[in-house]
Amino acid sequence: MVKIQIDLNEMEDKTVEVYKLVNNLKTKQEAIRKMIRYFKVKIVPEKINRDEEYYKKSLNFAEDKK
Repeated sequence: MVKIQIDLNEMEDKTVEVYKLVNNLKTKQEAIRKMIRYFKVKIVPEKINRDEEYYKKSLNFAEDKK
């Protein structure tokens, strides 16, 4: 299982709260889990040396998959 900490601004927090209430969910965590299915996400690591060979290979691999 992966845990992700998400900082929501006020509007995003309200959106999650509304989704939770409309779908009769108990927590915002459940709401976010269900909402994630509707979005496409790109994960970019912050603390990585972009000049490393393995990073360049992973970018090429990701491009090949598209």
